[in-house]
Amino acid sequence: MADFVEASPARTASQEATLPSTSDREDSLEARIQAVLDTYRPTLYMDGGDVALLRVDESGIAHIQMLGACIDCPISLLTMKLGIQRLLKEHFPEIKGVNAITDIDISALYNRSPHPSS
Repeated sequence: MADFVEASPARTASQEATLPSTSDREDSLEARIQAVLDTYRPTLYMDGGDVALLRVDESGIAHIQMLGACIDCPISLLTMKLGIQRLLKEHFPEIKGVNAITDIDISALYNRSPHPSS
């Protein structure tokens, strides 16, 4: 597991500089989250993936849809927790967590056998 953490992409100084200020309350929370996600998108694009913010509910959970290669990637949950959730919680104290929405059951990817049964 440590290998994944070390291999997870880090933000560059230029990405850090472009992150929106949490003190800017004129924009909606969703717009500010979208701006932060936009700084993370190049990392996802490198592997053919993307995300879309669907909504933030009243309990502070951001509902994010995994797109492209992220849909069936076995490490997309790691990307979501160590990348996107961490990033959003760092910049928005009102965000309590992230819910990944995909068209498939991600947990099934971890439980599938490497050798199909005959």
